[in-house]
Amino acid sequence: MVNESGNKVFRAKKTHQNRDDFKVLIVGLMFSIILLLSLPMVGKVYDSNWQTRPFVSATLEVIQTEHYERPMILYDADAVVLVSAIWIAIVRDDKGNRLYTRKGLGNYSSKEDNPRLWTWTAFFDNGTSVPPPIVSQKPFMVCVRYISTTLNTEVTDESPEFCSKVFYPNRKPISETIVEGRQ
Repeated sequence: MVNESGNKVFRAKKTHQNRDDFKVLIVGLMFSIILLLSLPMVGKVYDSNWQTRPFVSATLEVIQTEHYERPMILYDADAVVLVSAIWIAIVRDDKGNRLYTRKGLGNYSSKEDNPRLWTWTAFFDNGTSVPPPIVSQKPFMVCVRYISTTLNTEVTDESPEFCSKVFYPNRKPISETIVEGRQ
């Protein structure tokens, strides 16, 4: 683009080749340093104020199978961001009173979404070789909550409790009930 006097509008007049290149280099370096220093801060502000909460959520279902004497737990944890979390598993009676608690450490990623069926022992295993809580003979539910920290920005979040429906331990497994209903 050229104005009426014949000078270029978008280009500065060159004074000296080396001096202009050096100015561009210095400005580019300063801009790069500012950008590198501000990116972690921007990530931390985003995780603190706008990231979806809670960082980790879960769905639980207590299931009795015919192959295992204790109930099993169908468990699916979903994370919105890569976190390291303390999980706290709680067994509550049908009125909401806490019966047993167990906690441990885990890492959760938004890329993993695979519900798994856990045995009673494996679900409550926190790596300390303490035996799992006993299975209540009265109706109960299993709950879990998380105290999580993002790995990139170290922002913390505490989730509410996610609980299964009330489980009645004296009922027969679903497959046995169906078979008896046909006979």
